[in-house]
Amino acid sequence: MRDDPQPDPEAPSGVQGSPPAGAARPLVVEVDRAFRDLFSAVDTGLDAAAAHLGINRTDLRCLEVLDRRGPLPAGALAAAVALSAAAVTKIVDRLVALGYVERARDPVDRRRVVVQTTALERARRGEVFMPLVVDGMRLLAEHTDAELHLLRSVLERSAELNRAHVARLAGDA
Repeated sequence: MRDDPQPDPEAPSGVQGSPPAGAARPLVVEVDRAFRDLFSAVDTGLDAAAAHLGINRTDLRCLEVLDRRGPLPAGALAAAVALSAAAVTKIVDRLVALGYVERARDPVDRRRVVVQTTALERARRGEVFMPLVVDGMRLLAEHTDAELHLLRSVLERSAELNRAHVARLAGDA
């Protein structure tokens, strides 16, 4: 006779396994729910932003990397978003056609071509994201420096946990 594992009543919905000691404290559960609510809201917001810009989420990821890192060769952009060079070539072609990026000579090595955002892209992203940035800065300004240090620490550690989880899923860890 086979023993089927029994669902863990303390696990977040759809997740099985034993939570770490203390994880079932009511406030820990509430904060976990708040994180999941935030992730869902961000995900929905990014879908809406991409649709507003007339692109898909993968295109938006590429624009975000270029906005954050500056001009990149297509191969470096492909590595940054974990896509093949062929896939990024198609994305760049689409974004060039929309006027959001351009291919340009690398100012340091004129033999190399980089992909960079355009003034149109920066203006359109500003229209889409600046109201959220302003509201977010207002929200953060309501907190003390001590609270902001704690929040930054939690967010940085959460981002690191997520990166480690992605690597684990990819089989790299």
